[in-house]
Amino acid sequence: MALPNKEKYEQKKIDNLLQYLRLYHDKGQPIDYEILVDGFKAVRRTSDPDMFTMFENFVTADTRSIEILLFTGSSNNNEKRIFYFGEQPKEGLSGVDVKNIVDEEVQRKLREKEFDELKDANKKLQQHIADLESEVEELEKHNARLEMKQSPLNSFLGDVGSSLVESFIKRNPKLMAAFPGGEALAGLLQSNNEETSEEPIPDSEVSFKPKVSSSALSLTEEDQAAIQFVNQLKSQFSKEEFERVLLILQTLADDKSKIDLIINHVNIKQS
Repeated sequence: MALPNKEKYEQKKIDNLLQYLRLYHDKGQPIDYEILVDGFKAVRRTSDPDMFTMFENFVTADTRSIEILLFTGSSNNNEKRIFYFGEQPKEGLSGVDVKNIVDEEVQRKLREKEFDELKDANKKLQQHIADLESEVEELEKHNARLEMKQSPLNSFLGDVGSSLVESFIKRNPKLMAAFPGGEALAGLLQSNNEETSEEPIPDSEVSFKPKVSSSALSLTEEDQAAIQFVNQLKSQFSKEEFERVLLILQTLADDKSKIDLIINHVNIKQS
């Protein structure tokens, strides 16, 4: 905001301003103006030069100053000319809208403070997100390791069926030697069981869906042994018979004391 132009009142200066307004009015480029006498709007905003001298009706012996505002176009931006009577007023903040200047500066400082606080909050949030992503990545790696160590029978028999067959195989490795691939599968399952028991379980409540890596799609040695064993096992029975075999394995898993009973009952010789 430009500071107002202050000068001692002289009739010649006032006449020059009026002539300036008439000139632009006659050229088709009228200029809006406003005249205040000691703060009172003697001539409200207008572009009519003939109304200029109306302010003289409000000038008295006690009048201290006359303010003439020349506006820029249709906006409120203006150039203020102040003409004072008597002694020149002391330099200072007189005539300056101190309250608006202070308010603008306060608002600017508040905006800067708010912006700085938002930057700090965003920085902390980005770090928190990075920490969470790192934690999720570690959990996904751990879950992938656990998935690799799951029973190779899961994809063929489901969780329940594979659990039953796996339990039976681990407890009867000699019996499985009678089936092609059975002895190798028993050894792999036993090795898997030992490695899994050593794997620590992280203490975390974060839940996630593991990513499927391309390496998980290739068949491992365990998968191949499992396929060979399950195919051999299924080939020995019809669908209905195989389901009944799984039922028997479920019974043996629930009550392992019945294993010897079944073996003795069907007269299976163990080497």
